[in-house]
Amino acid sequence: MNSQINENKQVSPYFVFFLIHGSQTGITVLRFQGNVSKGAGSEAWISILALGLSFQLLFMMMLYILKKSTAGDILSFHKDLLGKKLGGALNLLLACYFSLAGASVVYGYIDLLQVWVFDGIASWEYALLLSCLIFYLVSGGFRVITGVAFWGVVIPALLLIPFLYIANYLEVSYLQPLFDHSLKDHFISAKTAVPLFLGFETALVYFPFIKNGKKASKWGYFALLFTTLLYTAVTLVTFMYFAQGKIHHLTWPTLTMIKIIQFPFLERFEFIFIFTWLLVIMPVICLYLWSAIRAIKTTLPKIKPTYILLFLLAVYFLVNSKLTDIYYTQFIQKMVHISSTAFLFVYIPLLFIVSVIRQFIKKQKEG
Repeated sequence: MNSQINENKQVSPYFVFFLIHGSQTGITVLRFQGNVSKGAGSEAWISILALGLSFQLLFMMMLYILKKSTAGDILSFHKDLLGKKLGGALNLLLACYFSLAGASVVYGYIDLLQVWVFDGIASWEYALLLSCLIFYLVSGGFRVITGVAFWGVVIPALLLIPFLYIANYLEVSYLQPLFDHSLKDHFISAKTAVPLFLGFETALVYFPFIKNGKKASKWGYFALLFTTLLYTAVTLVTFMYFAQGKIHHLTWPTLTMIKIIQFPFLERFEFIFIFTWLLVIMPVICLYLWSAIRAIKTTLPKIKPTYILLFLLAVYFLVNSKLTDIYYTQFIQKMVHISSTAFLFVYIPLLFIVSVIRQFIKKQKEG
């Protein structure tokens, strides 16, 4: 992996843990339980655990692809493989995917604020405020985004402590019977849970900005494992708190569950949770946007990154201002789900196979 990035623009290897875990913790974790349980029911936590462990294999494939690229990222791999024009076209397509995924996170958070906090404030006002904040962070560069990812993991981790209060209300019998569902049911639950783990694929773009990529890879594996165990634990707690018949009718099971947490000085703990969650989603949005900008800049070097950022934020603003109907919410979520599943489980393995074949042919020629 030959990095062409100046050292003063790179970050230390251990930050990969915060970048990957921070990019995977978005809005979906607040509302995934009902959809996931439609397949394997109370055993869906097994599906999530298996799915999370499969991403270890995908990350290994990603590292191999990066190792065989000229500049250590997927953008240069595309150009090495297909040439400047076709490779550039793939990079632009990848930028569209990153932009759509980032837009879905912004869309989801605004929906959350309108449902739980300020239902009287228009979507365009939220979109304008978030766009200003996103512009400030992304224009600061990758090191600034890394700092946001660090605090976006550390500070919200303190919110896990009040969850001990919920332990008194858990019912283990809700998890029974065990091993009562088929592999098809588990596959349905795993397929539904894919959006939970999105975000780590941006490593295909920013990995050259990590010092000593070989040392950084172990932090990536650890981050994926930590995310998997965290989501499995959240699923288990939710399934022990709600009966299966009820959880299917809840849009935001995680927030509904923490509503019972009260303190003498604070009655609505979920408000603190929701506002702190802005720190959680910011790394996700910023990494997606930064990756999209870098993909476009690599393909079209004459365009200034600031102009690209302003254009994408303008699109985000229009989407959140005009497309406010529930139909568009479901449509955006479905588009992200389909495109991300295809990218992770079809395209990355395909690139891995191609890179292995290229390496084999190269060795045969050298031999």
